This record gives sequence, structure tokens and C-alpha cells, in this order.
Amino acid sequence: MTAREVRTDAAAYRAAVAELAPLLRIGGGVDGIRVVPGRGVWWERLVDAAAFVVDEPDPASAEVHARLAAIGVPVVVVRRRLRPDVVADAGAETIAPRHVVVDAWGGRTDAAALLRDAVGWARVLVGGPLSVVARAETASATTVALRGPNGIGASVTRAIGGGVGGALTATALGPRRVEVRVDSASPLCEVAFDDEEGRRVRPVRRESPERLALRRILDAVDSGAAPSDLADLAADDGAVAPGALGRGPGAPDPSAIGVRADQSHRYPASTGSASLISPSVR
Repeated sequence: MTAREVRTDAAAYRAAVAELAPLLRIGGGVDGIRVVPGRGVWWERLVDAAAFVVDEPDPASAEVHARLAAIGVPVVVVRRRLRPDVVADAGAETIAPRHVVVDAWGGRTDAAALLRDAVGWARVLVGGPLSVVARAETASATTVALRGPNGIGASVTRAIGGGVGGALTATALGPRRVEVRVDSASPLCEVAFDDEEGRRVRPVRRESPERLALRRILDAVDSGAAPSDLADLAADDGAVAPGALGRGPGAPDPSAIGVRADQSHRYPASTGSASLISPSVR
């Protein structure tokens, strides 16, 4: 078996590559995997590789997401506050939510991405795409009211304080309650279910986000199944973008279309690299 090359300078990813040997090795080939930091215009760096891992991307416009939808190669997006394995844990039991509440708090530097990830948890717990019903802003807080399939409501609040990073609590309320707690100060997330039979806490996920991302992109390359990460990111960016009020299911804007975490589409295996984004984006 030939190890796939991973192009990265980040110490955490290089350590994850070492853990996944002999499946992966450090290298810079255009037929390999490239780890792209998500700061700034990260989409312009999605070139010269056959697959990509985007680490904590900054919010992007609907125009950028429309072009990324046609990228044609697998892309995994690392969002430490919205890990796919924790999402799977939150869906381990049927919830049938009647309302979803997400409270997030963090520093000003990461405020936009924190709100986006909070809306992402609302999408996950509601179980489908969201439309924005109302939004209120102050200097230190944002509240967004959303509506999901079958009229299920969701409220998301993000408060801005000192420091960096962020934390959130997402709760789905119904006959069975699920609560998710995520804190950037801790690598461990908590998922708990409550109902008439008592409280059940899911086992803690201890795999590093970097190793998880590399395993997922390797699986996508080998299987030909495209992760839904970019579509989910577009949905969440669209929900918090200026002018998002009133957009959602049934609206023409593709950035408001959510894709469940367990959905994927398929594409032919990549035969090369070249440029993956149209020249007007690069």
C-alpha cells in the first residue's frame, strides 16, 4: 500500500500524520492531501492537491460557496465546536425536538465563526435547513430566531466577552432532551440525554480533531464519497450573513440549503490536481 502524502506545516497535523502511518506521510505532491489554514481568503488556497482539509475557516460569502460547490474533489472542514463525531453522538437517540436553544459566548476576534457554529448546532438538532425569522444586535450580543422543518423553532444567542476562543451549550427540548456542551478551553465535548428514564451521558470523544479530519479525508478519497462539510458550512454561513432574514427552505439562495451530517454525494475519482477554483476566485 502506498502512503498518501499530506502537505502541512502545522505541528498538530504532522503528529496526526505520524499516528496514521503507514496510510499517510508528510509530502507535497499534487496528488496528495493539503491542509489549508482557514484564516483570511482560505478558498484561494484550495489548489495544487487532490483533496483538502480546511482548518477553522473564516466565514465566506454566498458567491464563494457557490463556486466551492463545484470544486469536484473531497474537502473536509475542521470546526472544533461542531465535530462530526460529536454530531453523531447527539443523534444517537431519537429526539423529536419541539424547540432548540443554543447559547454561545466568546471573544470578539472569533465572534463571527462562533455564531456560525452555534447556528450549525441549531441546524443539527432541528434536523434540517433553517430559515432566519428575526435577528437582534447589540454591541455585545446577537440573538437569532430561526425556523426549521415542520415549524420547529430555534433560538441562538451569542454573547461577546473578553479573551479568545469560545464555548456553547446546545439544547433540544422535547419528550427527550439532549444537551451538548462545547468549550474551546477543553478538547472534550459532552453530550447527554434526559427523559423519564433518567440521564445518559455519551462516552467522551478523545481523538484529536486533526487526526479525525485526516481519517475522514482519507476515507473520502478512498471511497469516492464527498463529505457534506462544504454544504453544511455554506448553510451556516448563509444563515448568519447580512440579509439572511427571510431566507431558508424554498428560497432560491443556495447558501441557505442545509445538508444533514450523514448525507453525501458521489463523484468520480480525481485524476489530477490543477486549479480547483475558477480564476475569478483565486
